[in-house]
Amino acid sequence: LTGPRNIPLSALMQCKYPLARKVKERIADIRAKEREGVYQRSLFAPEAKPEISFDNGFVFADDMFVGVRTYRGSYRFSKHFTGWDQIPAFDGADDGEELNCAKMLDSLPEVKHWIRNVPRHPSAFWLPTASGKFYPDFVAELTDGRILVVEYKGAHLTDAADTDEKRAIGALWEKASGSKGLFLMAEKQVDGKDVRGQMLAKVR
Repeated sequence: LTGPRNIPLSALMQCKYPLARKVKERIADIRAKEREGVYQRSLFAPEAKPEISFDNGFVFADDMFVGVRTYRGSYRFSKHFTGWDQIPAFDGADDGEELNCAKMLDSLPEVKHWIRNVPRHPSAFWLPTASGKFYPDFVAELTDGRILVVEYKGAHLTDAADTDEKRAIGALWEKASGSKGLFLMAEKQVDGKDVRGQMLAKVR
């Protein structure tokens, strides 16, 4: 700056804190773009060969989410893995769309049991993103042994910036699972199907 722009050093010293902040932001932006590039090349490039293993990954356990805030609504779920009275709280209102999604999942005859996933919890199921981890809303084991992972998106979130990234990594996980895993980005209505219809179409 003192060279090409001929800015006096004294003037720069007066702005050292804003300049330091801008430099820090610039470095963070460069690092984020580099992470995004590595992420895309490692998982989505034509030559990429991502692999997943079900041997040492997510497991259903009775005490997996002990201590987290729980659902206190009146609806009695019959297939939640840790019991109807130990369901981690849902996002939004107690009668909201995510709760309705859980009801639809609970009603499927193909579902053996399911769990309300808890973001950032050590026992939670997650998938990698360029900036961190994606924690889908629900994880279910089907009666045939397959794993169904469901992320619910309300109408106000279907066009969110991260939705496409989550949809892409979910689809890649399903493809790499060798028919052991299914991923669904559920919405209120898709091609004339409600949430339950979307789930049935995925598992059958």
